[in-house]
Amino acid sequence: MVTFYIFSLPLQLKMINEISETPVFKGVNTSEIIRLLNTIHYQIHSYEPEHIIAYSGDKCEKLYILLAGSVRGEMFNYTGKNIVISEIHAPDTFAEAFLFADKNKLLINIIAKTSAKILIIYKNDLLKLLNNNKKILDNYLNITSNRFVIVTEKIKFLMIKSVKAKLANYILDLEKENEGKTSFMLGKTHKELAALFGITRPVLTRNLLQLKKDSFLEIKNKEIKIIDRERLIQLLN
Repeated sequence: MVTFYIFSLPLQLKMINEISETPVFKGVNTSEIIRLLNTIHYQIHSYEPEHIIAYSGDKCEKLYILLAGSVRGEMFNYTGKNIVISEIHAPDTFAEAFLFADKNKLLINIIAKTSAKILIIYKNDLLKLLNNNKKILDNYLNITSNRFVIVTEKIKFLMIKSVKAKLANYILDLEKENEGKTSFMLGKTHKELAALFGITRPVLTRNLLQLKKDSFLEIKNKEIKIIDRERLIQLLN
């Protein structure tokens, strides 16, 4: 089920606060946000979990700004297996890289992972915002540049051949994010990790347990502790 709102009256304070925390409007004061939004047309949609927000092949003519919840981008290969390309959590944006491209058709399905609330701004209205506020322009350029870095990192990850090497890379990245901690949570369910790696859940679980059995790491209640970091790094070579 999808609900949506088109606001013409002044926005509620809660909504303004949510919008001000997004990357597009970061650093713009609330009175200026209200003024700018009153000059354009926009919509706010709410989506239930697993609802498809946009389909691969759809022409991208609007910017999606995630105010609450999380979404994922996924594609299917020729065997019908789904591969999760990215997960995005509020506050954030998506589809910004397609919006001004010559070939501006989405290459992935966008699906609500949880209940999600999204501010939608069409291309022409976004151009008005970019022209009328330098901070929003700077923010947008920063968003698209950061997305390019994320995509590059994803390509690098997908080039890793073995499942154990993918797990090693993922766990070592988690270690960086949890600097100073001796152990940390896996962060995703086995099903979510399997989709991220483009494999089945049993294959993921079998390889993770093998790493535990071979004393690369300890696993207890979804909490990971690296036992032999050097051997884990060697799996990447």
